[in-house]
Amino acid sequence: MNVVNYITAGVPYLLIIFIIQYKILFWVYENLRLFTLPNQWFILISCYIVYDLIWWLVHYLSHNVRFFWCIHGVHHTPEEMNFSVAVRGSLFDFLISPHIIIWLPILGFHPFMIYIVEITARLYGVFTHANDNFFKKTPFLDKIFITPHLHRVHHSRNPLYVDTNYANMFSFWDRLFGTYQEEIREVKPKYGVMDREINSTQFKSTQFKMWIDLYKDIKNAPNWSNKFKYLIMPPGWNHMKTGKLGKDFRKEAIAKHYTNS
Repeated sequence: MNVVNYITAGVPYLLIIFIIQYKILFWVYENLRLFTLPNQWFILISCYIVYDLIWWLVHYLSHNVRFFWCIHGVHHTPEEMNFSVAVRGSLFDFLISPHIIIWLPILGFHPFMIYIVEITARLYGVFTHANDNFFKKTPFLDKIFITPHLHRVHHSRNPLYVDTNYANMFSFWDRLFGTYQEEIREVKPKYGVMDREINSTQFKSTQFKMWIDLYKDIKNAPNWSNKFKYLIMPPGWNHMKTGKLGKDFRKEAIAKHYTNS
């Protein structure tokens, strides 16, 4: 199923990312850049660090804006962790992914440098999906990098782990923004999304169930203001104020864990 999702999502991705986006990057670089940065190794490292910061931001919004979650949530539907999970994506990923890189040329990073960073980051992202049988806890590396240990926490549906570890490579962004979470020995990760009605092995369910639920909520909302809020508020929000957000689940789980420990 991961491969099927990858193939079907890959066509629009290739058309948008490698054709249109390529032209956009060069146009932004030639017409809107604020600086002209040299093609030096330290600029490449700087580009990677800024890229990872933007990744954190886009990833954060993908979890906390429901419209974007309907896209990104497909990646979280597998109930296992292995390298193939890295390529499971939505048919609409092309609406989110370009925003990680199309703003970098404004700062003066050359498009070719950006593509080097992008390819490296994507390969590293595959590595972070390594199965926990092959990559155990790495306390020292976790201080700097998003390791498979930290990323499997991100993929967990456990309330204690929900909405954490957003960065692609550098864990210090999550430490800085308060979204860092290590795996706790007593709480083994359970993978998948919190919506247990989604069938992680069925293409239609993984790709469209969240969109159908969003459509129903918008349709039943009493006014245009609330209809719009269903698009931009976090998953779990509702106009009746009876919804429960990811941060609420996590706050309760943290309080319960440390009360019982």
